[in-house]
Amino acid sequence: MTVKLIAFDLDGTLIDSAPDLVEAVNFALRKLGKPTHSQATIQQWIGNGADVLVKRALLNNWHVGEIPEDFEIAFELFKTYYAQHDWVHSQLYDGVLKTLQTLKNNGFKLACITNKTARFTNPLMETAGLAPYFDFIASGDTFAEMKPHPLPLSETAKLLNVEPKNAWMIGDSINDISAGKRAGFKTIAVSYGYAGQHSMTDLNADYTVNSMLEIANVVFHEK
Repeated sequence: MTVKLIAFDLDGTLIDSAPDLVEAVNFALRKLGKPTHSQATIQQWIGNGADVLVKRALLNNWHVGEIPEDFEIAFELFKTYYAQHDWVHSQLYDGVLKTLQTLKNNGFKLACITNKTARFTNPLMETAGLAPYFDFIASGDTFAEMKPHPLPLSETAKLLNVEPKNAWMIGDSINDISAGKRAGFKTIAVSYGYAGQHSMTDLNADYTVNSMLEIANVVFHEK
């Protein structure tokens, strides 16, 4: 197999963004006089987009079967706060830039495919110093579907002129690995991110790594 494209998730894979997301969620809840939540709790709710994150926080439940009361107000408060405080406590995981540079130096096409909307993705990628490494960035509102739907991955591969069989998806959640498998990508799960209620066994990726620095070795072995 010839590996040509490597796609990465953002939150929980490249960036430990939970601390700032938690601050933004709890800011909105406090403004509305509602109970706040711990970082451990909110971290489990990350991965399906900011709107779902806020709904889960309002309902105090992973399952969102209804639109919570005050959702629109809470969501606006969250967005306004997070847009101004997205890189206060967040940081890159160890080895991210070194890994991206190594992969780029070896001729791989790189993509970031996240469920975060472009309003937040693009500034964050610039601030974190990630943007220059990527050939394409797909946000949650770039295509008609988000992960775990395979469409963002399939369309990204198509735009970069790569067959799915020559592409990899790297992420921390069931959304990433499920989307990768459904799109025909090989998959790598990172164990340090926001898998939420799922174990690494649940994710059932082709490979599991404990640090970003392990990824190059896995890819080179397959190349």
